[in-house]
Amino acid sequence: MLIGQKIKEIRIEKGISRPDFCGDEQELTVRQLSRIESGASQPSLPKLAYIARRLGVPVYSLMPDFSALPSAYLELKYQILREPIYGKEEEYDKKEACLDTSRTRRPEYAELILEEHMSQIIEKEVYSTNDMLLIRLFFYQMLIRKDLAKFINQIEKLMLFLLEQKKVTKLENFFIIRDTLISGMCCLEKVGVTDCFNDYLSCLQEIMDKTQDYQKKPLVFMFLWKQALRVERDFSLAESFYQSSKTFAKLIGDGFLVKKLTEEWQEDVKKYL
Repeated sequence: MLIGQKIKEIRIEKGISRPDFCGDEQELTVRQLSRIESGASQPSLPKLAYIARRLGVPVYSLMPDFSALPSAYLELKYQILREPIYGKEEEYDKKEACLDTSRTRRPEYAELILEEHMSQIIEKEVYSTNDMLLIRLFFYQMLIRKDLAKFINQIEKLMLFLLEQKKVTKLENFFIIRDTLISGMCCLEKVGVTDCFNDYLSCLQEIMDKTQDYQKKPLVFMFLWKQALRVERDFSLAESFYQSSKTFAKLIGDGFLVKKLTEEWQEDVKKYL
């Protein structure tokens, strides 16, 4: 079903006439609505957001071919979240595309989802599981943006409240907190904002101890060696963390990660020594 048809169908179901829907026509005129519903024109994102608000539905539900969440979607979402991606820049787009297209087969889906929900999530102090999934998607987008530095205050605020989510999250979902924290740390590392890394690392260690899930231990060791180099200026300690990171990466059978950790270590040695 085309987007205009869907808008018209929902508007009629709700018993709203075009003049009533458009009101004073400052946001949307009756003529514009008529053209959108007939398929003669496509709404801009601001107009689409306005239409969704007037209809009382999420923006994404107006996208073509939207349907209710399939039962396999949550499983897919968890699977792609569990896959390590550090150093695999090409994986950012692939993961985002999985989340985008599993619902709508349209690449702009994630952009619309984040545009609709992130402003609300930013103001929260307690996150649902779905909030954290969206925050992680937000961090993925930030990692590939050239203007990442503009969003540091938002990222730090999200990270601060992520530290508290263990109190309200089921143990089986702790891996979502873990992976979201790591994604946020990657964003902050990229722009050199590392003041709170020891707090993040303590939280990650606590999560791993409670869950006995050490899949991301190589990345924790990576951040530990970085802290040892830039804060403690202790090369021996940093090197021991580096060797441990490689050992764990080999244990989980991730040869690519071993390679990336080695490259990262070599870069850090040049940078900090």
